[in-house]
Amino acid sequence: MINVSNIERFATHDGPGIRTTIFLKGCSLHCPWCANPETWVEYPVLMHDTKKCVRCFACQKNCPNMAIHFDPEFKWNPQTCQHCNTCVENCPLEALEFSGKSMEIEEIVKIVLKDIDYYKNSQGGVTISGGEAFVQFDALIELLKTLKKHDLHVAIETTGNYSNEKIKRVLPYIDLWLIDFKHIDKEMLQKVTGGDYDQIMENITYLMNTCPDQVIIRTPVIPKFNADQKTLCAMIEYVSKYPVKEMDLLPYHSLGKSKWDKMHKKYMYSDLKMMDKSELLDYVEIGKKHGLKIKLGG
Repeated sequence: MINVSNIERFATHDGPGIRTTIFLKGCSLHCPWCANPETWVEYPVLMHDTKKCVRCFACQKNCPNMAIHFDPEFKWNPQTCQHCNTCVENCPLEALEFSGKSMEIEEIVKIVLKDIDYYKNSQGGVTISGGEAFVQFDALIELLKTLKKHDLHVAIETTGNYSNEKIKRVLPYIDLWLIDFKHIDKEMLQKVTGGDYDQIMENITYLMNTCPDQVIIRTPVIPKFNADQKTLCAMIEYVSKYPVKEMDLLPYHSLGKSKWDKMHKKYMYSDLKMMDKSELLDYVEIGKKHGLKIKLGG
């Protein structure tokens, strides 16, 4: 069994061709701009839409474990919740939904194989995303091995925030690494994201040395974090020392804000406007000067 947040068919990002992206639950980082905050924990998360809620209290009245109450605002206790779905079923306006469920590996692969002809015709495949897939490491290995039995192209989107030994163990089953390089400053990275800078940099460098032709470095460009020219240029210069496929600069967007709202979490970037790719065009030329292909967007 493996805990899944979502399975997106016919995805055209996160790797070549038409793909199926499997979003796994669990993450060791806490990036305040995260588009998938519901994946931070492995268990299902109850999402509450205040715009739909009419405060009829049907969810509170019907919850057998008293995991929901209004005090005066909606409160959900994940410790007592048994994810029985009673609250969702009794909500008259569909203001509640659980994000995430536990699935059998074969159940996932069955979904993936529905589109195998599209993968072949477009040179696509499967992308494992998250959260951070390495949080569920044993189940991840089982999933990867099963996917490769069907000769599928497998990409993985990862933070690199785990032991290098884990990378070595899955290396034979990964065709493309989409690894995050969020910041080159140790203090800033650890303070804002909670990531282990030394471990992440070890993994990024290891992959760039070991299989550079299978590596795409991805940098989310975030205002007030790493969007300044000095930082981005230093990161580009560092990556350019290795013959990787490309470096993707991902302009900041707030498309995940609604998820933060439904989880009743404060979104720290509410006052910032989304970035346009045109704001990063200069870095494409800077990359060329360093012999590095820079792509805007993923």
